[in-house]
Amino acid sequence: MLYVSLQDVCSCGDCVSNSKHVNGQASHEGSSTSVLERPVATTSAAEPLDSDKLMQELLEEEREEAMKEAKAKAKKEKKQRQKGKKKGKSKGEQLGADQPVQRCSHPVALSIATKTQLVSRSAALGCTRLAPPSYSVSVQCSRDLSPTSILSVPVAMAGKEDSHDQPGNSEILYNILRISPTSGLDDKSIGARELKALAKKDSTKVADAGGIPHLVALLSAGTPSVILEDVVLALGCIAINNSVNQGKVAAAGAIPPMVALLSSSTPANVQEATALALGNIVANNPDNQDKVASAGAIPSLVSLLSVCTPANVQGNSAFALIHLVCNNSVNQGMVASGGAIPLLVALLSADTPAHVQKNAANVLVELVTNNPENQEKVATAGAIPPLVVLLSSSTPAHVQERAALALGNIFACNPDTQGKVASAGAIPPLVALLSASTPAYVKQKAAYALMHLAHNNPDNQGKVASAGAIPPLVILLSASTPADVQQRAACALGSIVSNNPENQEKSASAGAIPPLVALLSASTPPLVQQQAAVALANLLDKHPGNMVKVASAGAIPLLVALLSASNQTSVLVEAVVVLSNLAADSPVDQGKVASAGAIPALVALLSTTTEPRMLQAVACALYNLVANNPDNQGKVMSAGAIPPLVVLLSASTPANVQDKAAFALAGLVARNLLNQGKAASAGAIPPLVVLLSSSTPAHVQENAALALAHLFVNNPANRGKAASAGAIPPLVVLLSANSPAPVKWRATYALGHLIANNPANQGKAASAGAIPPLVALLSTGCPGDVKELVVGSLRRKATCSSHNRKMMAAADVLTLLPFLPLRALLHINSPEHALVGTASVLSHLASISPSVRRELAAAGIIPRLMAVRRAARSYPPQVQEQLDTLYVSLRDVCSCRDCVSNSKRVNGQASHEGSSTSVLERPVAITSAAEPVDSDKLMQELLEEEEREKAMKEAEAKAKKGTKQRQKGKKKGKSQEEQLAADQVLEHVIIE
Repeated sequence: MLYVSLQDVCSCGDCVSNSKHVNGQASHEGSSTSVLERPVATTSAAEPLDSDKLMQELLEEEREEAMKEAKAKAKKEKKQRQKGKKKGKSKGEQLGADQPVQRCSHPVALSIATKTQLVSRSAALGCTRLAPPSYSVSVQCSRDLSPTSILSVPVAMAGKEDSHDQPGNSEILYNILRISPTSGLDDKSIGARELKALAKKDSTKVADAGGIPHLVALLSAGTPSVILEDVVLALGCIAINNSVNQGKVAAAGAIPPMVALLSSSTPANVQEATALALGNIVANNPDNQDKVASAGAIPSLVSLLSVCTPANVQGNSAFALIHLVCNNSVNQGMVASGGAIPLLVALLSADTPAHVQKNAANVLVELVTNNPENQEKVATAGAIPPLVVLLSSSTPAHVQERAALALGNIFACNPDTQGKVASAGAIPPLVALLSASTPAYVKQKAAYALMHLAHNNPDNQGKVASAGAIPPLVILLSASTPADVQQRAACALGSIVSNNPENQEKSASAGAIPPLVALLSASTPPLVQQQAAVALANLLDKHPGNMVKVASAGAIPLLVALLSASNQTSVLVEAVVVLSNLAADSPVDQGKVASAGAIPALVALLSTTTEPRMLQAVACALYNLVANNPDNQGKVMSAGAIPPLVVLLSASTPANVQDKAAFALAGLVARNLLNQGKAASAGAIPPLVVLLSSSTPAHVQENAALALAHLFVNNPANRGKAASAGAIPPLVVLLSANSPAPVKWRATYALGHLIANNPANQGKAASAGAIPPLVALLSTGCPGDVKELVVGSLRRKATCSSHNRKMMAAADVLTLLPFLPLRALLHINSPEHALVGTASVLSHLASISPSVRRELAAAGIIPRLMAVRRAARSYPPQVQEQLDTLYVSLRDVCSCRDCVSNSKRVNGQASHEGSSTSVLERPVAITSAAEPVDSDKLMQELLEEEEREKAMKEAEAKAKKGTKQRQKGKKKGKSQEEQLAADQVLEHVIIE
């Protein structure tokens, strides 16, 4: 190549006068110019040019000048070392500086003049001078590279020098020439070794100078092993952390011959170097990962993990596998199915060198990451016990770190392996690694493993807390701790306290809240802010005490500041979640969050983000802020929240976002006529009706029905709009047996308010088939307020038309009454709101027909009602009025003329003679339960009931009047016995 680049200067016969041919006739005596600096005369066209001889003479003459320069440089460097100017260099680097003198019989450097001429002609070889790259080493080699941590951990590369000591282009070119096919073995060996050293200093220059193809050419089978070792290491150094060079090495065809060097017939030193180089060629390079795997490297590398292989070969083979399977599920499967897992587990044993244990653990880390199948295989292969052993204090720190990381990934999101790791005794040594004497990077991985152990696992949460993990984790949250350790500590705490009231209390008592709140500040890295917010959200979830502590620690202003200051979606989401949890069921904190300016920031996020999780969190936070809070309802509406929430109900929105948007709207319009009108005007009703369809997920149907129900309450206009939008048929469908219970209840709630005081909607609901499923709901375990809505709906339908009453009779409502758990609620010890609700339900039932009232009497309602009414004098007026209403509605089932004696039951069979017990306190016989209900008779009774409706209202008015008289104390002079007697007289008047 050098000859070709110089041939143009000797292509004529008269380029220089009085010069003779190089073959012994030329004379330059007395000239001090270097051979390559002088013009060279060529022979005539008839005389052939002996290029080999010319090259030999040039090299011989240059050797003398190169030696002089090398000696001078060595002498100068020796003086510098003596003066201590190179104190930072290692013994190995000093030895490298002396090597040119030791190899004085070989030309190892070119003179300055020669370098100048070669650089001027370097364009022929495509060489250009580039700025040196930053160096990082991610490998371990017993001979050539310093042991370092793996997986792209930046460190200083051995041999890195100041800029004036970086390799020159001429030096690189010279060594490339030495490994040419025509060079001898000694030159090839030295050239390969020098290029390896030069690649450590500046891999880009070596690659750009064209060194890669020449090195690949030496990978042939005839090259001695000592040269092959240096060649593959040189290629590995060129590829380190340089995707461009990795591509050039692969394009030059290096991968197939390098994979061939992994065979059992190759010397161990070459196998070791090749595995190391392949690891660097595929690191973070998916294309090269596939090429190396396709070339058949995985089986060869797996076989090199066997016990009969030297330890350094095992270690570097594991290193290559680490980078082959990293983020590559296909290669993960090939390595696992190729039998690597048992061999890797064997390398975790105590008699294996530490660096091999570390690399074996790292392969397991990559194999199990996000791979449940491999997690199970690794656990089954017995990896957990040796990994737990590697956590002990006698193990080197870097191996402890890898073992903790491997354990963390083995049981990540896998309850089965979580239990196995805990049973193997991993928790105590992991907690011990959180101590102050442990290196920070080991603490980080220990916290990471504990986080995965406790994730959604109440048993392990308790074990981790009992092992004493919470106090040291709280210490790791301090400002003096590295950020990555703070992040993992916060993450571990969040996992330990999640849905665990006991651990929530322990963490708060250990002082976790103040440092977590401090980590929300603007100066904290985003990832740490995110995990601190997660931990706080879990600490205060359903824990009122911790809510107060978090708010008192000053979290609210910091969280609100994050809503506008942070551009990290993950941080924003968690900040919104914490604010949402703080506002939940806490009017005080609702006010604080609103006063801190959260509402405008939250509403702005509805329009500026498209991230589904963010939109869900914001909608949830808005609901928690406005729930039962009219002031915040007004503020959220004024901030413009309703239109974007309505937009989120559209079909193009993810279901979970639709769900939370409907939920937020429900909270905004609840008992707020102004917001009901705004939501309807913004077009909320049609998309909510669409969300009731059968193709919508159940949880979305539930909240859509809830939002509609709140839109209908006391709002006739919205009821009409919903009916016009077709809301009634899908609501009736949701009442069917196939719907989940919560969906049925919400649909009942919506339908009940939709038909209230609206005969047209009542008729539509009956025509849509609402009565049978409503009656069927009475036999289920739905809440009392739902049952009240059901019977209220039935009563409205019963009074609407004779057709509806016939349908209700056909639905056989009487046979379902024994299932109602209302009798137990009608008790003097029941809460006031329960009494009101129960009496209301029973009143609705009693108003359907006399047959229903007789069934209620047979169920023992009347004696309980009388007992409660006697105690009702201490209740608020609304309770007394509701009990009186129920009492009046049951009057006809005791139509006796005398309340104490000479009374008969409704069916003519009962006699009260001689009895001192009140008629309404005694059980009343009815027809046998076995007797079928006479539908015609029931219909007749319903019609008669309508005739008596006016009389009932008059009686109710009398009862209310009597109640008011008692409240005003107009009967203060009477004794308790007199008061009771007066009440009984009033009761008889009402009955008469």
